[in-house]
Amino acid sequence: MTRRCDSAIHPAPGISGDWRDSGRRRRGFTLVELLVVISIIALLIGLLLPTLAGARAAARQTGCLSDMRQMTLALVVYSNDYKESLPLPNWGPAAAAPGWLYGPGVDTAVCTPDDRKTGSLWNYLEHEGVYRCPSHQGPFEGTARMTSFIMNGAVNGYGRSPVPFRVSRFDAGSVILWDGNEQPEFGPPYNDGASFPHEIVPGHHGEAVTCASIGGATVTLNKADFFALRDAAGRNKFWCSPATPDGH
Repeated sequence: MTRRCDSAIHPAPGISGDWRDSGRRRRGFTLVELLVVISIIALLIGLLLPTLAGARAAARQTGCLSDMRQMTLALVVYSNDYKESLPLPNWGPAAAAPGWLYGPGVDTAVCTPDDRKTGSLWNYLEHEGVYRCPSHQGPFEGTARMTSFIMNGAVNGYGRSPVPFRVSRFDAGSVILWDGNEQPEFGPPYNDGASFPHEIVPGHHGEAVTCASIGGATVTLNKADFFALRDAAGRNKFWCSPATPDGH
């Protein structure tokens, strides 16, 4: 007769009879431990959210600079096609001839995004997204329905010249486009496509303003640098009209 081995049935001496279940048992988290973990996660989220928000804002600002860069390239190509002449800046709501943003017949009070297709630069861009800063959110009024950007009225001497000046009359660093808001104290904002420098205030990038120069460079100016240029009494890269000695 075959004898059974007791060791196959009984645990070895000194080992508890519930040895088979001991490996399966796990101690769960206590309520205090769970609260600590949740607090740590909440703290990490609180630390990361401002960083993520800052990264998104920086990405939108980079996109804005890229759009303005394409605008300046379109201006360069346009001036090459028209013997160094810049496009009309749309100085005033009514356009007798196509300006950079819109052409004759466009009512800026009730204009639509499609009206920018009547402007001088549309054939060089043909991309609606280039006209809009990623940080510029609606609702939009006036010419802001067509674009976020405003041309420097120095292009036609702030209304003194019936025709735009040639590129060669400006320094390469002269600012031709801003991405900012217009102040209502100087008249209806976004009523046309151009402005004086002192009409512009920061608006789309916190206290900073993105700018594009005639030479094709784009730059973001902080609040102090922007207002120093905007409020200056003499000629600088904002006040750069060829029509007057002081650029105003």
